[in-house]
Amino acid sequence: MERRAIHEDPDGYYFRSPTGKLYGPLSRFQFEAWSMRGAVGPGSKVWRQQGAHHYRVEISRRLKWQKLLSVRSCGAMSDWLMTFISVVSLVFLFSLKKLRDDLRKELRGHAATGVFLFLLFAATVVLSVSAMRKLSKRVVTESTDIFDHEV
Repeated sequence: MERRAIHEDPDGYYFRSPTGKLYGPLSRFQFEAWSMRGAVGPGSKVWRQQGAHHYRVEISRRLKWQKLLSVRSCGAMSDWLMTFISVVSLVFLFSLKKLRDDLRKELRGHAATGVFLFLLFAATVVLSVSAMRKLSKRVVTESTDIFDHEV
């Protein structure tokens, strides 16, 4: 949305995107639509202008129990739980002395295969933790509502 001309009414909501682009003036309806799309969230710089006065708007999230038990939220939680169980199982298996000894015996003389196996293990753990972080954000998004209040 482009900025309006100077002679038009500057009253409304304004916010900056994470890239620094200024959006506004927006009506209350337009501002809520941007919020629902995820463009405005906690930590965003938001303000409202009315007349010559500027009001800072704080954005926060509040847990909604109805949304916490929704199908989308439960799906995200089950994905997170399955990923967590997979990572813990993989780490547990590689921590067993018997398995490590058997792997050393089998991979003796095949250093490249051992390095490749270690790299696959490390990549699996790192990518799984990254996926868990994304899923945690999804659970928060699905189980909370965004509220704004002027300061």
